[in-house]
Amino acid sequence: MKGLAWAARVFWSVCLCCCLCAQCMATDYEDSPRPIPILLIRSSNNAFYDPTQKGFLQSLKRQEQLLNISAKVNIISLSGSQDTDQKMIEQALNQHPQLIVTLGTDATIETSAVHPDVPVLFTLVLNPVALGVVKSLDAPGTNFSGTTLLVSPGKQLEALLQVDPQVSRVGVIYTQGDPVSQAFLEAAQSDAQQLHITLVTVAIKSGDPPSTALQSLDGKVDALWTIADPASSGPQALQATLAYAHAHNLPVLGLSGATVHEGALLALFPDLEDEGALTAEMAGYLLSGSQKIEQLRVRGPRKVLLCINLDVARALKIKVPNDVLHLADEVVDSER
Repeated sequence: MKGLAWAARVFWSVCLCCCLCAQCMATDYEDSPRPIPILLIRSSNNAFYDPTQKGFLQSLKRQEQLLNISAKVNIISLSGSQDTDQKMIEQALNQHPQLIVTLGTDATIETSAVHPDVPVLFTLVLNPVALGVVKSLDAPGTNFSGTTLLVSPGKQLEALLQVDPQVSRVGVIYTQGDPVSQAFLEAAQSDAQQLHITLVTVAIKSGDPPSTALQSLDGKVDALWTIADPASSGPQALQATLAYAHAHNLPVLGLSGATVHEGALLALFPDLEDEGALTAEMAGYLLSGSQKIEQLRVRGPRKVLLCINLDVARALKIKVPNDVLHLADEVVDSER
């Protein structure tokens, strides 16, 4: 009998422990933050967007720790077909994300077209005001805000002058009627005047080859500038521009480090990974409730990179000052 009584006490003790453990586990589960659904929309599968996505996801992890929250990110890439992409975005919105992040102009435009009722943070766009997604950079006034790629035209032109002080006439090809390019070039004209540079701009219709436009610049420029416009920096346009520049011994102010590696003389451009990190920090303000999207000012790049191609400089007989080389984040030099 004593053995049975002892076994019964052990049995009930074990049951009590199990119940207490189960209650503790349930309490822990209830206390753990529920993942906040976030939708990240890329303009395409192009590797160009990878650094920004990486920077965003890494910085978002830090925001989760700081704010004691948990996020679940659903990533989709647009196909380039408007009908397909609209359906893809609408299906993703059925998962009820609390925040949308768009990478690139196309993703931002397509997202705006479906009129989401949740905050949207964009990145890798040039001029969100020209796109119509915010009213102003300082006071968006809509459910869109984010970060831009815009390194001021004046800073880019100034970098060109530091590398090649002889430049006075710069040619730019852009897409006719493109509001983003037009707004950029209006600002560039003002900056160029202050630097005593003449901008020679040539507009071409969307999809037209740049060869005729480039030929129209014969004898009128002593440098070329590729801007964020398909007519200027699209794959075919870039190759045509670099070939023309090589044939006419002209330096090219590029759009990114990749364009410098392909043959541009230099480029001053945003750190794409840091663009993503900055966007994630802005997401933290929204997820914590410390700021509202319509009051969250649009941020420009906080970190820019300078890349110089010394091989091109030597071919053009340009002597790059040593103090400028020391400022460069990357120097392309086959003789090193």
